[in-house]
Formats: sequence, structure tokens, C-alpha cells
Amino acid sequence: MLRRAVTSSGLAARAATDAELHLVLVSAREITALNEAHLGHEGPTDVITFDLADEVAFPGEPQTVGEIYVCLDVAAEAGERLGTGAAYETVLYCVHGMLHLTGLDDHEPADRKRMRAAETRIMAELSDIRDLRDIM
Repeated sequence: MLRRAVTSSGLAARAATDAELHLVLVSAREITALNEAHLGHEGPTDVITFDLADEVAFPGEPQTVGEIYVCLDVAAEAGERLGTGAAYETVLYCVHGMLHLTGLDDHEPADRKRMRAAETRIMAELSDIRDLRDIM
């Protein structure tokens, strides 16, 4: 399912065939530490994405295009609050991170609108594959 998201987000077209994407599932404590250390923001967040496409890979190693850190605690809380479920929110956060790696951003209203439209399109495609409410 996430391979489909990589393709649908446009990330696959941006990366070499043997490139890697690291998806890291973390707790609220871990994402809070990352959020404070790398973004200067206090408290937990849902997802943090690091674009590593310009990093030089070791000889013989595949290029890592990025790392996406997803907070399972935030996903569980949001899934319960929104009625979408933890699995849906977790996949949504992965998709959100992938879209960041393709160059989309969500800091300005117009950019946020484009990001939400892309998320909605991709999540609809993924929901056609599997009902995300029954995974976790």
C-alpha cells in the first residue's frame, strides 16, 4: 500500500530505482525530541520529514531520498478524535511526508490547499485498495 503511495505522490519519479525511503514510527516522546532539536518547536507533532536526496550515499549503498518520522501516539489520538482510526492517520502522515519530499509544502494557505488536495486524492486511491480502519 505504501509503495502505491510512493508512486501516487510522485516520489517514485523523483528517486533512482534503487533509492530508499525510511519510514520511522515513533512515540510522542521521540517526536517531541526531534521536533525541538530540528525544528525548534515545542511538544509532539504528527510527522517530521527530512529530505536526504542531496546527501551522498556510501559507495555500493542505495541513495536514501528521505526519512519520515510518524508519531503513533498522535495518530492514535487523532484517529479516535476524528473517527478515522489510528491506521488511517498513520498512513495519512506517511503520505504527507512523501508529498513534502516531492516539494509540496503547507505553510501558506494556497500551499496547504494543494497539499490537502493531494492527500485526499492519494488516500482515496489507497482506500480503494484496503479499508484502513481494519488494520490496527
